[in-house]
Amino acid sequence: PCPSRIMIVGEFPSDSDVNTGTVFCGYGPGGELGRMLQSAGIFKSSCFQTMFLRERPPKGDLSRFIAQKKADVLPGHVLVRDKYVAPVVAQWLEILSREIELCRPNVIIALGNAALWALTGEWGITSWRGSVMQADLPLALDYRPKVVPTLPPGLCMAKYEWRPQAIHDMKRALKESRSQGINRPDYQFIIRPDYSTALSVLDQLYRQLDSAPTKLSIDIETRAGHISCIGLAWSKTSAICLPFMCVERPEGYWSEQEEPTILFALSKVLQHPNCIGVGQNFHYDIQYIQRFFCFTPRLVRDTMLANHTMFPGMQKSLAFLASIYCEHYAYWKDDGKGWDPSIPEEKYWTYNCMDCVYTFEVDDGQQVAVDQTGKRDVHDFQQKLFWPVLRSMNRGVRIDMAKRNEFIQLLLPQIQAHEAFLSGVLGYDLNVGSPPQMQDLVYHQFNLPKQYSRTSGGVTCDDEALNKLMEKEPLFRPIGTAILELRSLGKFLSTYAMAKLDIDGRMRCSFAIAGTNTFRFSSSANPFGSGANLQNIPAGN
Repeated sequence: PCPSRIMIVGEFPSDSDVNTGTVFCGYGPGGELGRMLQSAGIFKSSCFQTMFLRERPPKGDLSRFIAQKKADVLPGHVLVRDKYVAPVVAQWLEILSREIELCRPNVIIALGNAALWALTGEWGITSWRGSVMQADLPLALDYRPKVVPTLPPGLCMAKYEWRPQAIHDMKRALKESRSQGINRPDYQFIIRPDYSTALSVLDQLYRQLDSAPTKLSIDIETRAGHISCIGLAWSKTSAICLPFMCVERPEGYWSEQEEPTILFALSKVLQHPNCIGVGQNFHYDIQYIQRFFCFTPRLVRDTMLANHTMFPGMQKSLAFLASIYCEHYAYWKDDGKGWDPSIPEEKYWTYNCMDCVYTFEVDDGQQVAVDQTGKRDVHDFQQKLFWPVLRSMNRGVRIDMAKRNEFIQLLLPQIQAHEAFLSGVLGYDLNVGSPPQMQDLVYHQFNLPKQYSRTSGGVTCDDEALNKLMEKEPLFRPIGTAILELRSLGKFLSTYAMAKLDIDGRMRCSFAIAGTNTFRFSSSANPFGSGANLQNIPAGN
């Protein structure tokens, strides 16, 4: 139908689409799209349906039309929106623009990376999915509809656990189709407070806590191993960021007299018995706060633990949770990724406030969902684990240094013997941890059949690949065995025997309550580099 309130833009035609000359047809991805739309309350027949790429790339490889890396760039490619593309792609962009002008949708559902890029210039569908965005094609349009990107049906068929996310996004698109224009919240952020403003806000929060229990979401940002700022939100639109590091003030954001007063007021607020503290993956934040600010915030709920309680196999990042529970969601996490001193600090502090208000709203939605799923008892028990686990992390493990050194001395001669064996056989020193050296040895010098990674799809010489090659080629077995044993010995030495200790000689690990789908804890190095994974130590020989 044209015009239509909802427009659906796919990446490229399927084999069935090519054979029939239509889009989203057949029982494969096209049929799955219809079922997903129906689950979201949308009739497929009521939507204008089209494809961005008008031809199916060989083997469905997008890089044949849109280069993903330098090696994909071919002679004749042109630069469009920071990507090198085949010349025909620019023509297809123009066709898509004309279709949008004819259809005049209120919202466009963008299925996959190519459609997301064509409509908004962004890339990364797993990050941006569920966001309400503004169409921004390189060609001029007389109006700009909304865009809700989501996962393509073919991907949902391959990863069925992702299907509910896509249906959730389609429900958001249905809601957005009932109106024009994006309705953004009126955020009230205090991002560059002066001394009196900071103290005034903290004093108001303290007085409010004195009168009644109050929820505060808390989030820190770190830089160079220290707390660069801390944010507090008292509603899903209101927050303050208290900076402690600042590019234009190398000596610190506050003076030596101001900072202790700010920290004392902050500690009174966050330790108040009426403070209902909420955080995301707060074991990370609280270790920093304890170490550098010397007080312990009163945390009541962790949003990561709440989602782990209800859906242990589901993603738990704040961006994912916000895409599910927040009414007006737009992906923002790249704003704070890879801090750049050339970018104004206001953007970094705004990012901190966004983390806080999204955490606040996520918690609101989660507490309703916990009761709806009947997981209240499990949820409350998991949340209570936060404190004994934190005490265990703070206490650490005492290390027998004599035994540690004895173990290191046992490993070193074995490593040297394996290195000498390989050097004697090959005639040169081999770095078994270097993928280029390993691939040259295995696939060029020995000319063995290439093995490919299950995850990345690239050529690999991982342990699984070497074991397969040793079965196929017995002459390679002695060298392959030595390489595997040397890798294992090196892992023992660097990761376990020489695991970094804390400043007092104890090993302090991070224990993740939400670390596994089976509710078993997992462990890793803590934010300061101490510790290791102490629960999955390889057996070795």
